[in-house]
Amino acid sequence: MTHVPPTPLPPTPLLPTLADGLDRSLMPGSVEVDIDGVHAEVDVVEVDRLGVSVRGVRVREATARTRGGGDVVGHARRLPEALGVLGEKVVPVEVDPTLGGAVLRSKPRRQEYFEVRSDGREVSVEKLRRGPEGRARVPFTLTREQLGRLVDGVGEVLKGSGTD
Repeated sequence: MTHVPPTPLPPTPLLPTLADGLDRSLMPGSVEVDIDGVHAEVDVVEVDRLGVSVRGVRVREATARTRGGGDVVGHARRLPEALGVLGEKVVPVEVDPTLGGAVLRSKPRRQEYFEVRSDGREVSVEKLRRGPEGRARVPFTLTREQLGRLVDGVGEVLKGSGTD
């Protein structure tokens, strides 16, 4: 049997800029980048040459087009695919444009789950732990490539690419 190497994934346009930001900030804190009309803010806990541990990721479209609301229902429908890089399937659990938002969650594992919120203009991704004191944010780890794909995928949803 002949070994066929996997087809490389296409490069993510945000990755070089995000990687530069991570390299400049090898300490905990916020890393912010703008590219192709997308603004991303990553709450970094720890970073190394391969991966990053984060407390949360926020992505918004950086253009005036986002003012006045967004397609909350469409975003809730398209975000699960863009968030596949998390390794846990997230699904819409609450979508209400009149209240101004959508909440998506993964199935809890060991009391931890991803929670994604969208108001149609901005998307936040966090991992939460359920405990006796309530919910608390916990860090999650991604490779640099996964983080770039996460931000790019969410950015494409916010910009309306792939609309139904």
